[in-house]
Amino acid sequence: PHRLVLSYIYELPFFRSSSNAVLRSVLGGWQVSGVSTFQSGTPLNVVIQGDQANTLSPSQRPDVVGNPSVNCEPNPSGLGLINCIDPTAFAIPAQFTYGNAPRNMLRGLGSKTTDLSLMKSFEIGQSALQIRAEVFNLFNTVNWGSPNTTLGAAASGRVTSAGTMRQMQLGAKLVF
Repeated sequence: PHRLVLSYIYELPFFRSSSNAVLRSVLGGWQVSGVSTFQSGTPLNVVIQGDQANTLSPSQRPDVVGNPSVNCEPNPSGLGLINCIDPTAFAIPAQFTYGNAPRNMLRGLGSKTTDLSLMKSFEIGQSALQIRAEVFNLFNTVNWGSPNTTLGAAASGRVTSAGTMRQMQLGAKLVF
């Protein structure tokens, strides 16, 4: 998969050089930092249930008979995504043979997330008090997991997991 990770830090210029000591102390010197991650989908192997080739291997590949792709639909009766993999694009291979489906023939769903923090350091003599607010998955993007790729399984073609939703936390640190 392809992955682009951007890290950034920006010191906000507001009130940094204010002549008012209170404004400069409270509102000046804030820093915004973050990490944004964009990733294409991971490789997926489509497998069948059973041991068609009689090799005692529990998962084997099917025959490709159509144009397979990953194209998910929302589940109208619950959470998750359905119909991500078209089962008509595959067939069970003949007994005692291997399927012709190549390894990693499909790509899962991509993901994107942005984590952001806002931090301020207050000097207290020779020490400093740092306060910060952090937001993980800032835009609350749903990053779905990979679909079930076992043809014939009850959850075949379904995505039943997702990454974490937006989370926020506050923190303080005394540096001495």
